[in-house]
This record gives sequence, structure tokens and C-alpha cells, in this order.
Amino acid sequence: MDRELTPAQIVKWLDRHVIGQDQAKRAVAIALRNRYRRRHADREIRSEIYPSNLIMMGPTGIGKTEIARRLANLTGAPFVKVEATKYTETGYVGRDVESMVRALVRQAVNIEAEKERRDRKEQVDRVVNGKLVDALKNSGYDSMAEGELLSMLETSALEDTQIEMMLPDQLPQMEIMPLVPGDGFDNPAGENIKKLMQKMIGGRRKRTKLAVSEARERLREDELGRLLEGSDHIARGMNLAQEEGIIFIDEIDKIIGISESKGPEVSRAGVQRDLLPIVEGCTVPTRYGPVVTDHILFIAAGAFHGSSPADLIPELQGRFPMRVELAPLSEDDLFRILTEPENSLLRQYTALLKADGVDIRLSPKAAREVARVANHLNEETEDIGARRLRPVLSYLLDEQLFGAPDLVRGTVTISGSAASSILLDLADRREDGNYIL
Repeated sequence: MDRELTPAQIVKWLDRHVIGQDQAKRAVAIALRNRYRRRHADREIRSEIYPSNLIMMGPTGIGKTEIARRLANLTGAPFVKVEATKYTETGYVGRDVESMVRALVRQAVNIEAEKERRDRKEQVDRVVNGKLVDALKNSGYDSMAEGELLSMLETSALEDTQIEMMLPDQLPQMEIMPLVPGDGFDNPAGENIKKLMQKMIGGRRKRTKLAVSEARERLREDELGRLLEGSDHIARGMNLAQEEGIIFIDEIDKIIGISESKGPEVSRAGVQRDLLPIVEGCTVPTRYGPVVTDHILFIAAGAFHGSSPADLIPELQGRFPMRVELAPLSEDDLFRILTEPENSLLRQYTALLKADGVDIRLSPKAAREVARVANHLNEETEDIGARRLRPVLSYLLDEQLFGAPDLVRGTVTISGSAASSILLDLADRREDGNYIL
């Protein structure tokens, strides 16, 4: 159902979590709806319709990543965020750009596996409870009826009861270094080696004495493992990655090279060339099989200080036809970010202190003071956008965060004048290493 939202509905949903940036929300909403439109297009043209990849431009902390992440949460799509700069590090060839696709596929398969677990939960519980009943009958409860034992298991009345049963031997977790280059065991050759070793040393079972609660978990994992082996969740996961996956490439402006005459610049241009076939559409080998990237949605982002998307190599520019510039945050924006979203920073801190029995209440004027100081520090020092709110709010609530629950209890109300007094010192002490990045 969520995947069939109209662009206006998508923007309305994003408004609940991200303040402002209406143009960026419109752009991603159109990109998402285009996927729905493509799925319902005629089969003959469907494969020719490519995703609306876009670049979001603007300084840090203004919502670029949050918009993309919330979009993925809305659709239930697999989402991977990578930093383009990591591929410019020394020896980046060993950490090839295809690893972002492998990570996306791995996440998509995990999403489908979790769906399978939820769908099979009742079936698994019935099998597990049946085995537990048999074990209980062999451990001194043979005089009780099966229905009575099942009822006691469902009400957790036998959780600490010791039973004996045959269970798979728990092997120690081992990290096996791959014998072939690439992204660990996320390549087919490495996966085959891993499976072979698991068959050689796994599959052993032994009689074990343990509590019902522990046996239930062991049996559940064993049963789920068997069910997943025979399911099609891997095929569904690969299809989900190919059709619904979103890859967010941050700091793409950092791989713009002005000249190819210097080492680092050559590396940056090389990363652009390596990114091109991934974004353009190619086949990437993964541990689960080959995956085609033609219809993965790529969202890139960068500050583009002193540069622009036009400085990327022409071929890569053509693969990001949609571009949107996000506006810097004002004091009013910071105030709204602090107070309005469903899980705003203020609500988060309120929940944290409530866990220690402190009911913190900031007046609207106090919240406004936090936004004013954060905006002032952004203007006077490095502009880190909404990320500035967290250290400023932490500074304001330092006494409560440290004192709860020993020294501070009950309801604490902070007025605008009190907040101004506490934060006055902070505005002049911009280099306070404890709070300001």
C-alpha cells in the first residue's frame, strides 16, 4: 500500500519527519512514484524506463540524508548509504565500488528473510512447542496431558524447567579470511568456500540439558534455518534490490578532480569512472548471484562548495539528470526541527530523562533560545546545520542529564530566561570541546 502513494502523499508523509526543503521532497516523491508508474507500464517499454536519479546540493546538516532515509523507510525498500570519499583512499581498488551493490543485495535478502520469519512464526511455534512437549514428557512430565503441557508452555509457566533433548551442536563463531580478492565473502567464490566449510564442520547434534526458555530459542533458530533453506526469499530479495533498492552516495562533490596531473586528483577521476557503470547499469556478481543495477535508484548528495555537478565527468552527469538545491537552515527552521517532527530532538531528550524519572519541560521561549544560539554558532563558526541543535540542547540540559536520577527528580521546567542565562556563556565559548563540533 505504501508503495502506491501519490507524490503529494509522499511529500505529506515526509513533512512529518523533515522540516522544509520542499523542492527536494518533490523531486524524490516524483522519483519514487515513477517506479510505481514503470511497474504498471506496458511490458514492451518497461525495461526501457530508467530511474530518475538525482543529485541533492547543499551544506551539511540540512536534511539530504534524512530525506533519502525516510523515503526508504516509507517504501520498505533496501537502502544503503555510502561515502564517495572512501573510494579515494589509498588502495581503494581493493574496496571496489561494486561493494555498495553487494551491501544493498545483502540488506534486501535480509528484509525478505525477516518477512519469511514473520509469516512462518505460528508454524514454527507449533513445531517448537511439539518438540518441547516431547522433551518434557521424557523429563518427568509424562503423566500430564499434551494439551495441559502446551497450555503451560504458552503461559511461560515452565521456562526454568530443565529438559534434555537432541540439539544442533553450537560451533564457535569463526572469521574465515577469503581466499580470493574482493569484498570478503560477498563474492560467489568466497560464499562457496564458506558453505563447503560449514558442511564439513556443521550439522552435528548432541544430547543437551538446558532450560525450556533456552531450548525454545535454539529450536526456533534451527527450525527457521530449515524453512529458509527451502524458501525463495533469496530470489525475492535479489528482485527487491534490483527493482526497489536505493543507494545514497554522499559527498559526491569530493571526488571531483580539477586536474589529472596529481595523484589524488587521478584517484578521484578514477572513482568517477568506476561509479559510472554501476549507475549506468551493469551486472554485479554477489554471493547470491548476479544482480543488474539498471533500475536501482541512485541519490547523490554533496555540498559543492566551489564546484558544481557540471564538474563531474560528462558521462556521470548524464546519469544524474535531476538536480535540486537545498536551502540553508534559518533560525525558524531550526526551531521547527527541534520541536515539530514526530521524533524531534526535544522529544528524544524528554524520553531519555523520563527513563530516569525526570519530566523535563522546555517552554516555547526556551526552545526558541536553543534554536537562536544554534543558528548564531552556525553563522560564526562552521555551519553544520541541524546537527548543531544536539550539542546546544545537551549543554542546556547538562545539569539534568548528569544529575538524574540521583540529584534531579520530578518535573523540571526551563523558561526562556533560564535558557538564555545558561546558553549565554556558550555563545561566547564556541570552542567548548565537550559540546560544539
